[in-house]
Amino acid sequence: MQALALAILLFPAAGGIFLGVFNWRGSRLLTAMVGPGVIWAAFVCVLILLGNNVDQDFTYWTWIRAGSFEVPFDILIDHLSLFMCLVITGVGGLIVTYAVGYMEHETDGSYARFFCYMDVFVLAMLILVLAGNTVFLIVGWAGVGLSSYLLIGFYYWRRSAVIAARKAFVMNVIGDIGMILGAFVLFVSYHQVVYLKLFPALPHTPDATTELAAFLLLVGGIAKSAQLPLHTWLPDAMEGPTPVSALIHAATMVTAGVYLVARFHPLYDATIYAHAAVAIIGAVTALFAASIALVQTDIKRVLAYSTMSQIGYMFLAVGIGAYSAGLFHLLSHAFFKALLFMAAGNVIHALHDDQDMRHYGGLWHDMRRSSVTFLAGSLSLAGIIPFVGFFSKENVLGEAFSRGDGLGYAVWFIGFVTAVLTGFYTGRMWWFAFWRPASEERPVAGHLHEAPLVMLVPVAVLAVLTTVGGFLQIKAIGGWALVDDFLKPVLGEERIRTNGLEYLATVLTLVLAALAFAAAYNFWIRGTWSPAGWRARYGWGARVLERKYYFDELYDWAFVRPLDRLAGFTDREDRSLIDTGAVDVGAYTERGAGALSLTQTGFLRSYVLVFVAGVVIAAVLVLWRASS
Repeated sequence: MQALALAILLFPAAGGIFLGVFNWRGSRLLTAMVGPGVIWAAFVCVLILLGNNVDQDFTYWTWIRAGSFEVPFDILIDHLSLFMCLVITGVGGLIVTYAVGYMEHETDGSYARFFCYMDVFVLAMLILVLAGNTVFLIVGWAGVGLSSYLLIGFYYWRRSAVIAARKAFVMNVIGDIGMILGAFVLFVSYHQVVYLKLFPALPHTPDATTELAAFLLLVGGIAKSAQLPLHTWLPDAMEGPTPVSALIHAATMVTAGVYLVARFHPLYDATIYAHAAVAIIGAVTALFAASIALVQTDIKRVLAYSTMSQIGYMFLAVGIGAYSAGLFHLLSHAFFKALLFMAAGNVIHALHDDQDMRHYGGLWHDMRRSSVTFLAGSLSLAGIIPFVGFFSKENVLGEAFSRGDGLGYAVWFIGFVTAVLTGFYTGRMWWFAFWRPASEERPVAGHLHEAPLVMLVPVAVLAVLTTVGGFLQIKAIGGWALVDDFLKPVLGEERIRTNGLEYLATVLTLVLAALAFAAAYNFWIRGTWSPAGWRARYGWGARVLERKYYFDELYDWAFVRPLDRLAGFTDREDRSLIDTGAVDVGAYTERGAGALSLTQTGFLRSYVLVFVAGVVIAAVLVLWRASS
């Protein structure tokens, strides 16, 4: 089992090395086999470990040893890490398989480079969730940031892609600094880096050290999961190919912050303010992102803001101690959001990379298979029964309402409003893009071609999981809770006790969300409530939402422009002082050399004269010195 645990990492590592070193000019068929194949091999390893109920910290060697301080290379196999690995390799495998068809138009070199980056990304994410100590957690955390930079900027010849990749990298590095400092605080305070030794050493009551460490770790989680205020990179990350958007926004990178809080739950359970901050940030981000999604016209950006919003629900859950509920929504979100991105990718592929929903329409008739699967994802996102989103979102909101204190009711209410907005913007996306008549601005006239089988099969699998996945945990209707039971050995017993009222509150919330989905039809298709009239009346609100509450402008004014001015000032000073000094020294040296070069006449008599003169002068000096 120890070798099998290591193989989870070795398979994607081998795939990335092979595609990066040996297959730039190799066979496309070999690339298409190796790229997703190594991820499916890792998925099989995870299934075997799961079937054997392995729960152990495997140590392979000691990486660093300095006196009593040791950093082992260890892989922690427990129910939480296996749960995350199932999501990463299972949903990730479907996404990378889908990419075989989606990236078919790329040149051989770019094709191999893409799958190399994808395998490296999955490897980094697996290191992150399998790490048994804080040092390798940071290694995986940084690796995810680097590989996401490469994937977002995959089309490096496009300026917008380069800027988006750089923005994502800078935001994530800010989070990395917070995370590294948090890990350092824990090490300095408790002299441990291995989880199984660190967590028992943590106090059970709040103190300044635990609050500080928890807040610093939270900075890393906020950046990686695109929560306020380090969220602005996520919508711009849509510059990457659609499979990249599905992988980053559904199953892997953006869920890292949720995993971080769940993994360090002994630390957050020992805090008051940091733990509450997780819930508050999540709830506010959920509402913030849902409101912006109302006015987006780029279909991938609508899905990006919905990702921010749904990750906010997960933060809300783990912030109130409902860790299993947050992780169940993580699993649910991986199913339906990967489905939505990939079904949208089918449409984008057919419409020659046009992502503007205003140019769509008529897709229900022209691309029925992709439309049906997108509808399943949309209904799940809106929280409509019996889709998985209903059960997971009900779980989160029910836990918040059952908490029974001010924080619980406050985040529940924000979640309630967010759920209604989610139903409306999801309905707008579905009705406007798929159901209405074809737009005159559609780039492809007539019947559209459906995606190839290699793209349709992963989408269909996710559509099935989205439809039936909710039956893993049907607490909403008084049934079983398989996810809670599976995660109980790591996360412990559920601390929030239900009182029955949460069922009424959450069902009411999701019913209103379903009605909002239907209301979007009247608003955007039938025109019962004129969008133009609302915009004329509340144009200022639409402008605020379209400009994303001016966060980019604020950051540009507060950080980018001052740093540009500072860089310009230092550049001028560098040119006037450092460069000028160096140039002047060179000029004086050159002039001195020019003057000395006059003595180089090339005549022997001149050199003899100089030599004799030097000897005479030296003799005179020696005699003068001797006589004195």
